[in-house]
Amino acid sequence: MLQKKLIQNIFSLGIIQIVNFIFPLITIPYLSRIIGPSGYGIINYATAFVGYFSLLIFYGFDLTATRRISQDPYDFKNINAVFLDVINSRIILFIIAVFLFIFSLLTINPLQRDVLVSVILFIGTISSLLSPQYIFQGTQNLVIYAKINFIRGSLNTVLVFLLIKKPEDYYWIVILSSSFSILFNLFLLIYAIKKYQLKFKWKKINESIKLLYKESRIFLSTVLISLYTTTNVVILGFFADSKELGYYTTSQNFILIVISVLSIPISTSLFPYIGNKLSESREDGLRIIKNVIPIIFYIYFFASLFILIFAPFLVKLIYGDLFAPAVLALRITSFMPLMIGLSNVFGIQIMLNVKLDKAFFRITAICSFIGVLLGVIMSSRFGYLGTAWNVIIIETIVTLLMYLYLRKEKIYIVNRNSFHPKNLLRTVNDVIKIK
Repeated sequence: MLQKKLIQNIFSLGIIQIVNFIFPLITIPYLSRIIGPSGYGIINYATAFVGYFSLLIFYGFDLTATRRISQDPYDFKNINAVFLDVINSRIILFIIAVFLFIFSLLTINPLQRDVLVSVILFIGTISSLLSPQYIFQGTQNLVIYAKINFIRGSLNTVLVFLLIKKPEDYYWIVILSSSFSILFNLFLLIYAIKKYQLKFKWKKINESIKLLYKESRIFLSTVLISLYTTTNVVILGFFADSKELGYYTTSQNFILIVISVLSIPISTSLFPYIGNKLSESREDGLRIIKNVIPIIFYIYFFASLFILIFAPFLVKLIYGDLFAPAVLALRITSFMPLMIGLSNVFGIQIMLNVKLDKAFFRITAICSFIGVLLGVIMSSRFGYLGTAWNVIIIETIVTLLMYLYLRKEKIYIVNRNSFHPKNLLRTVNDVIKIK
């Protein structure tokens, strides 16, 4: 059965994510009608590209550092050691990212469509350096994290209406995004330093380099995952204009909002909890996951079905008539929430927690190679619709390969009987009980 803190984390994050889902529903209809598909295309392309630098700075520590802390979340000495490892390593990674960004800005043409937008978004990667999410995840103390994100969403919504009045004001979108990311992660870091009595000191560079090498497999796995997700936007940028980028990225952003609302409360809370349970008893950890999978399946399935059926209505309501071509892209990728939800359970929750890092890396490597190759072919021939098909095909392959590998390792976490409505109600009742 799930412990009280886990229930509180899932409930708190769930409420906050639902509220945060409302914020885009308020601002997007307003913004989309002002800046149009071209403006969205420019911002979303730069956001996708700068995401690579955030990925480099994060370096998978939200997985590996979370795992280290979750094994003993009450050991402040261990938390401080992990904090020093992460912050020193991220400083090195940020310096590397600065030079790589300057080089990219000078050599990649699609990134030069609006240099100022790219620069502002890159400044926002300072928030990746400061982010203490791994600490709050590892200690299963996510309520403060949820509250801060709620405040951030509220302020951003108000300022959007105050500052953005005409198409040229789209710069404010990235200014607000970068500013809030930095300020709120700085606040959370200061809060974590006080709460967990953290003390900073410089570590020898060779120690940080050793850690980066040690954690490189997980980092490369996160890079490979990005290659078959966000890289589709980057590839499309070489074959499509800003409008087509706008049609594709707005449909994908809507999908990602739905995924975040559904997955963040469960995934962010569940990962450290499962890690802790598996360190105590592999059998108990897998039993919990087996109980949760049917619930996750039905939630994601009906969310995906809703998107498929109501895509025309959703696009018109939220984005307006100018984004009508995005309807088909949204329908093509409507079942991404289901695929990503299941692959998150199979890959992040199970494979990484039971130390199947090598297999996780191999699967993501194979799918990344296929995804990039197929992405170039599909985007060049069929534009943004080809990119949409590529995304859903690769996500399905990833989910299937992870499931088959777990079966190969005799980890059976899907029981068909548990999906029956009668048994599902019994499972829900068991899950919500508190020790």
